[in-house]
Amino acid sequence: MLKFRERGNFMNRFLKRWHDADPSLKLFLFGVLFLGINSGIVSGAFNNYLHDVQGLTSQQRGILEFPREFPGFALVFMTGALAFLSVERWAVLTGLFAGTGLLCLALLPPSYWQMIIWMLLWSIGTHLFMTVESVMGLRFAKKGGQGRRLGQISGATNFAAIIAAGIIWLAARYTVSPLLYKIVFLAAGISAFLAAFVFSRMKAQGENIVPKGAKFVYRKKYNIFYAMNILSGARKQIFMTFAPWVLVTIYGTAPDTMAMLLLIASFLGVVFRQIFGIVVDRYGERVMFMADGMILLLICSGFVFSTYVPLLFCLYILDNLMFSMRIARTTYMNKIAEKKSDITPSLSLGVTLDHAVSMTIPALGGILWAAFGYKSVFIVASMLSLITFLLAYLMKLPAAEASGGSFSAQASSASFQAEEKLGANAK
Repeated sequence: MLKFRERGNFMNRFLKRWHDADPSLKLFLFGVLFLGINSGIVSGAFNNYLHDVQGLTSQQRGILEFPREFPGFALVFMTGALAFLSVERWAVLTGLFAGTGLLCLALLPPSYWQMIIWMLLWSIGTHLFMTVESVMGLRFAKKGGQGRRLGQISGATNFAAIIAAGIIWLAARYTVSPLLYKIVFLAAGISAFLAAFVFSRMKAQGENIVPKGAKFVYRKKYNIFYAMNILSGARKQIFMTFAPWVLVTIYGTAPDTMAMLLLIASFLGVVFRQIFGIVVDRYGERVMFMADGMILLLICSGFVFSTYVPLLFCLYILDNLMFSMRIARTTYMNKIAEKKSDITPSLSLGVTLDHAVSMTIPALGGILWAAFGYKSVFIVASMLSLITFLLAYLMKLPAAEASGGSFSAQASSASFQAEEKLGANAK
């Protein structure tokens, strides 16, 4: 009886907080949910689609990452070109691009070259949203709670991935290729357009989020931030490209099983990413980056030395959870920024550096796989984990910044937006 009462009190507190929340925050979270369904469907089904429908080899799969990641590389130039728009309008564009790409992939003939075009449209939308998510997360955060807010937004994305995994699982159980992929990509496209509609209901705050003419900012002080983005791009692509490819091609993992892995990772991520954000606020980015390096080393060792498929499934899920490190990179940049107007272009430059590596690593990994086998790819990834640990060990934060950040968001998003006309607050 007491437990039931405690649950009721928790739910009442949650509903009250939701009722009192900024209307723009609520709209943003709903948009994140719809866009997360789109992204989750692609994450869960795209590798199987490339194998079952396009019939790609491991080397071709690696090379395909070059065009898929190119919009991320070009992000710093896209954000500069879109500086005349508010971040809320950027959010609308992410849904329109992602939705168009997935609807075309679902409804038009699946020729290889057409597929690349539709994949590019989807990729433009999802990569642009990396900056949108970081900017809006910091904007809605209270002082000292940036990690927590980013964790909540990331948790909403994970909740969306649960829905996405359910859609894939149901479609995989009751249909077969290629109808399976038409159904799930159609659902993804519709979901992205719903996200665009919800984002369009948000009121724009401020004139623009990047100072006119500023496409990117480079400062020597930010070198470790840039390096962490480069390392993130390398490790991310190795595991986004080759970990599922190992499971699909080496161990014959079916689409419904891949969907189940995504479902489990998403369930865990709803809670994990929120806790991760709180831990970042409490213990700092240096500790989290060092832990990331050690966990990545563990994951790589598993793929190199083990052929026990349930263990590889667990490591795949763990690596999905560790993509939460983008929260720590965002809060780290927020703390070390010399000017508020540095944050958004610096985050965009970080994504560009991330994707400069992302475009090349899969192609090199595909060549390495073809020459020496898939384990060689994960041996290289283990070396990256050690570099991550060493860089984190060298990381230092000035006392004032370590205690909460020189450019933390204010007590509410409204007061922050009043203070920062440009709104330049920002994977």
